[in-house]
Amino acid sequence: MLVGAFACAHTPQLIARPETEDRELVLRVHAAFARVRRRLAMLRPDAIAVVAGDHVEAFFLDAVPALAVYAGAEAAGTFGPYEYRFPVHEPLARAVVEQGIERGFDLLYTQHARLDYAFFVPLHFTMPAPAVPIVPLHVNVYLPPQPTPRRCHAWGQALGAILGARPERVVLMASGGMSHYPGTDRYASPDFDWDRRILDTLRDGRGAELAALTGEELDKAGNVELRTWITVLGAVGAAKAEVYCYEPSWHHGNAVVEWAL
Repeated sequence: MLVGAFACAHTPQLIARPETEDRELVLRVHAAFARVRRRLAMLRPDAIAVVAGDHVEAFFLDAVPALAVYAGAEAAGTFGPYEYRFPVHEPLARAVVEQGIERGFDLLYTQHARLDYAFFVPLHFTMPAPAVPIVPLHVNVYLPPQPTPRRCHAWGQALGAILGARPERVVLMASGGMSHYPGTDRYASPDFDWDRRILDTLRDGRGAELAALTGEELDKAGNVELRTWITVLGAVGAAKAEVYCYEPSWHHGNAVVEWAL
């Protein structure tokens, strides 16, 4: 059953904490992550299904799936000085692949892809103790052509139905966002107003409206990673979001959100 859903920023500076960052802002986001960790301890999940993008760590031009599931026994990666390894809930991952395909989604599955920092950063801060296995769910957010917001939402609806019928207690976690423009001359000018409008929409339980956005609109707002959120929104339906924090740094809109199910 699906017992909870969250969205967490994975801004690298939240863990690397370079001198360019506002220390108090970073600590406020850390405090929001700590709230997620406490909530996960209360929810007692058997698995955390993490929906994240890939910063050309797991996939590149030789193979770029729109949607993928990591279905091995464990997943590992590196980010700066960090080396990380997480157990994977393999029976649940395989069920997602098999039933997702039955529902019309041509999913790629892998047992060897590297686990991007988009998975590691939120889990580093929010994983409860004792740790629980994960199910990494990849959504292509960077290498065009990406899946449309409409397709991500539909995949989320299917995912919600699959997880909802399982005996395991499962939490969904979207990783990414909000507005940022890496590698461009707009890096220091995120669209914070757009972020705030989206968060108001989620508070009102109108998340399904995001499925009507276009890829061009996401790109213009610096929110290509919002595809992971839209996937989770497909699973949670009209649930209203509680925004734990929204902290606009000079280069990222950092948000942490929960949908109570």
